Amino acid sequence: MKQRPSFPFLALAVVFRVLVASPLAAESSTPQLESLIAAAETNPKIPGGSVRVVENGEIVFDRYFGTLAAQAAPPWNEATVVAIASISKSITATLVAVLVGEGTLSFDDPIAGYLPEYAELKLQKNGRPVRSPTIAECLSHTSGLPGGTMSSLPRQSPLRRGDQAEVARHFATQGLATRPGTKYAYSFRGYAAVSRVVEVATGRPFVEVLQEKLLSPLGMSETTFTPDVSLARRIPAYATRTTGLNDDEVAAQINRFRDQRGPFVNAAGALFSTPDDLQRFLQFHADKGLVGDTLIVPHDVLAQLYEPQPAAPQYGLGFALRAGTVVGHGGATGTSVNVDLSNGQILIVLTQAGAANARPLTAGATRIIF
Repeated sequence: MKQRPSFPFLALAVVFRVLVASPLAAESSTPQLESLIAAAETNPKIPGGSVRVVENGEIVFDRYFGTLAAQAAPPWNEATVVAIASISKSITATLVAVLVGEGTLSFDDPIAGYLPEYAELKLQKNGRPVRSPTIAECLSHTSGLPGGTMSSLPRQSPLRRGDQAEVARHFATQGLATRPGTKYAYSFRGYAAVSRVVEVATGRPFVEVLQEKLLSPLGMSETTFTPDVSLARRIPAYATRTTGLNDDEVAAQINRFRDQRGPFVNAAGALFSTPDDLQRFLQFHADKGLVGDTLIVPHDVLAQLYEPQPAAPQYGLGFALRAGTVVGHGGATGTSVNVDLSNGQILIVLTQAGAANARPLTAGATRIIF
């Protein structure tokens, strides 16, 4: 038997690890998922990973396979901590929804209302003045800011040494590639600007606001931008680096990495998390913003995250819109999460093999479950 995550809004404390109760999982989905995982286990490009299915708030399928890395012996298990990459966007957008529900922000707010440097934007191609994008446009990749990920920046980019304010200011000085609301361009830049908006609106660092307003209320105790020693030892990317080192030596490694990385927090793609924490997050959406009897964000506000945007018909605010009522997100590291808002069914697939290598597993599991 498997101790389930400690969800304050669920009464049952224990569920079976695999093959329990649900007719859908036990009679139909399980054999297909097992075959899919068996194929992944023989794929040298996927050292390890996990697949979890949740129905009616209970784990009905939970499989872990392989090792943390190709050259690392520790097995991949439920305690493995993964870089979730762009799933971070869904979490950041949900934080914004919490602040909207509290009246601190509005999705329709122009970001220039918080960041004055965005009041005099110009188009890159002709220098013509252009309006400020809204928070919603930044979260839906329709802000007009150039596309691209943090990893695509040159190693010596000044953005890698700035803080939230400096990075957001730099983007404003570079101007917009297109007029806001007219074109979808997948980018971390809008999220960087919004993370600074959160700081200005609350008067506090983005990371602190995220922790207080979302991660702590949901019990997401192992979701962070800055893993400590305990978490670092369970991260596949660090598995070979921490072997044989004592805690002080691992801590020194972490500090060196943080010094090299700089103070900027990539709200679009730098979170680490676990299956349990991601289950809590998706269950929160399935439960329409409730944690137990406590409403963290009104459902009508949360529901705006799932609405297609004028220039992004298959993307909401921080969520990709799948078929029907399924929403979720994937990550470049080889991660994928989805929840069916109509029935609460959840799928969490985690690897660190890269999106292309993991696609047979992530896309295959999604087709089977949804």
